[in-house]
Amino acid sequence: MSWCCACKVLASPGPLHHFLGISPVSVYSICPLQGQIPPSLGNCFALRRLNLSFNSLSGAIPPAMGNLSKLVVMGISNNNISGTIPPFADLATVTVFSISSNYVHGQIPPWLGNWTALKHLDLAENMMSGPVPPALSKLVNLQYLDLAINNLHGLIPPVLFNMSSLDFLNFGSNQLSGSLPQDIGSILPKLRVFSVFYNKFEGQIPASLSNISCLEQVFLHGNIFHGRIPSNIGQNGYLSVFVVGNNELQATGSRDWDFLTSLANCSSLFIVDLQLNNLSGILPNSIGNLSQKLETLQVGGNQISGHIPSDIGKLSNLRKLFLFQNRYHGEIPLSLGNMSQLNKLTLSDNNLEGSIPATIGNLTELILLDLSFNLLSGKIPEEVISISSLAVFLNLSNNLLDGPISPHVGQLASLAIIDFSWNKLSGAIPNTLGSCAELQFLYLQGNLLNGEIPKELMALRGLEELDLSNNNLSGPVPEFLERFQLLKNLNLSFNHLSGPVPYKGIFSNPSTVSLTSNGMLCDGPVFFHFPACPYPVPDKPARHKLIHILVFTVAGAFILLCVSIAIRRYISKSRGDARQGQENSPEMFQRISYAELHLATDSFSVENLVGRGSFGSVYKGTFGSGANLSTAAVKVLDVQQQGATRSFISECNALKRIRHRKLVKVITVCDSLDHSGSQFKALVLEFIPNGSLDKWLHPSTEGEFLTPNLMQRLNIALDVAEALEYLHHHIDPPIVHCDVKPSNVLLDDDMVAHLGDFGLSKIIRAEESRQSLADRSSSVGIKGTIGYLAPGMMFPSYST
Repeated sequence: MSWCCACKVLASPGPLHHFLGISPVSVYSICPLQGQIPPSLGNCFALRRLNLSFNSLSGAIPPAMGNLSKLVVMGISNNNISGTIPPFADLATVTVFSISSNYVHGQIPPWLGNWTALKHLDLAENMMSGPVPPALSKLVNLQYLDLAINNLHGLIPPVLFNMSSLDFLNFGSNQLSGSLPQDIGSILPKLRVFSVFYNKFEGQIPASLSNISCLEQVFLHGNIFHGRIPSNIGQNGYLSVFVVGNNELQATGSRDWDFLTSLANCSSLFIVDLQLNNLSGILPNSIGNLSQKLETLQVGGNQISGHIPSDIGKLSNLRKLFLFQNRYHGEIPLSLGNMSQLNKLTLSDNNLEGSIPATIGNLTELILLDLSFNLLSGKIPEEVISISSLAVFLNLSNNLLDGPISPHVGQLASLAIIDFSWNKLSGAIPNTLGSCAELQFLYLQGNLLNGEIPKELMALRGLEELDLSNNNLSGPVPEFLERFQLLKNLNLSFNHLSGPVPYKGIFSNPSTVSLTSNGMLCDGPVFFHFPACPYPVPDKPARHKLIHILVFTVAGAFILLCVSIAIRRYISKSRGDARQGQENSPEMFQRISYAELHLATDSFSVENLVGRGSFGSVYKGTFGSGANLSTAAVKVLDVQQQGATRSFISECNALKRIRHRKLVKVITVCDSLDHSGSQFKALVLEFIPNGSLDKWLHPSTEGEFLTPNLMQRLNIALDVAEALEYLHHHIDPPIVHCDVKPSNVLLDDDMVAHLGDFGLSKIIRAEESRQSLADRSSSVGIKGTIGYLAPGMMFPSYST
């Protein structure tokens, strides 16, 4: 069919409302049109209605179409049209002009203001730039104006807000700025949909919006609006969408939340978005009075405190509830289990405590559940871990959950992401996880899981990331992982794995696999630097398993015998417990999470700050309760500070090997993520109540400390000397502190000195001690505090 013949078809009657939602008519072509719009179309002089929308047309709009002087409707939306809008100034009869969802660029032509019959103008989702022309205000019959999702900038001409005939106005997703007129409610009285989302508008939300009697939808999110939300915003009763998230709106007192009472008048309300603002105070129980048609409630990313109101459970038709990143505390309300239609629930990044209510298991439509970064404790309820509808995300990470992972986890057959990391979960990894056929990301790191990695996980061929690090897992590295073609990140570090390391698949890329700090791994690619296995690795699985068991049993017994002999020799050479203050059996470090440190230090408050150093701050932390109450010092590293991570590693390497009563005792370490997902590193140390020697020698205020007398000073010097003598002569390899100064010497209640801060310490290996001073002096840098040089740092030596 030729294009001229097509003109006759397009000019015939047919329903246009499928595309534009209005009464003019058009007929769509059965097959999508391709190629360019031919200029010969401009010869169809009698054409009144032209709808080429939803095709695959490309190229520019032919200028010849300006000859269609009788044209009433021109629709070219949803194609691949490019170029600029040709000069069609003479088409004064056009009432509908829609070229949305193309690649049209250039500025909005001012001559569009001459099309005085225009009722519907849609230029959205293109690449148009420049300002909005004031000439558009001459379109006195315009009802529908959509300029969204372009690159328009500058101020909206004030005259555009005088177009009283408008019922649809959308300027969203541009670079427009300025403020909205405060009398917008009186100058646009017919407005039904008002949208300026994702621009740079500022100022207050006009209270006069409440006066527009037919207003149904308000989209103001993604701007810089501040102040209070108008208290009467819903008084007309017709609002169905109220979206004001991602601004700087405020609420402090209870009266600032009165707008919720007003919104309760809107019986058709189905979306409320208040997230990512500065709303604070307590979310009132009146939230439960909102429309029973409400499907989306987003209040996350604010500073709201108090308990989650139990009446929120009255919103039985809610499908999305986002309350993340606030300051809620207390327990999760049992009433959330009444929201039977809920499919997305996020309560992450709060201070919620207690157990996870089993009533959440009633949410059988749930596809996403995020309770991470709270203080939740107890076991994971079987009712929750077996919600078979979960398909997107189940995140319970960074809490205080304990106990085993229920085998019911295998019922999550459609789930893509499981994150149980950084809790206190124990027991074996359930082999039923192999039934989670759609799993792409599995995070179980930072728990107390033990046993072998179950062979049933070989069914998870779609895995892209697997992190089982920082547990107590044992046994071999599964060979089936090398056959996982989609696996991009594998972390099995800090476990007790043993045996040969596979060579193929992901194991051939050192940047995607971490196996550090495991027990007895051997073989594998050379970049892992594991020793050769003490036996040939056979091809047959049965023989491999038998030899594996025999060799490692014998090797384990031999190593145990060697360790026993070494310990006896070490004890015989020791100068005695009284002199060294050293414990013969090292204490097992307890696990601790970011959430526990956050709670112990009262959110790292200034009141608990006891000192600052080069690489971070030290807080007083209170752990436990009642008879189990204890105090510790929490040294939080500033990971953005250059050298902080290196200092953390140095201090860990030193502290894990030393036990002496004149050294500050390390309790444990925390290497995790904070509530914002940023890296967090901290050391938990013995709390020394009398502070540093520096504060005693140089008190900041009169009478704060008593200056030590001569005998006390002598004893302090002897204590420090005893600690250094231990570091230099009674551990192998020796440690040089490198930063001995008054601020790193802490005094207890009896004025006994304890040496701390090993962030600059240096472990002297045997090969280093054999080097000559001349060889080393040119390569060793100077470390320590400005104005202070540790003995032996220019010509290092660990002998006293």
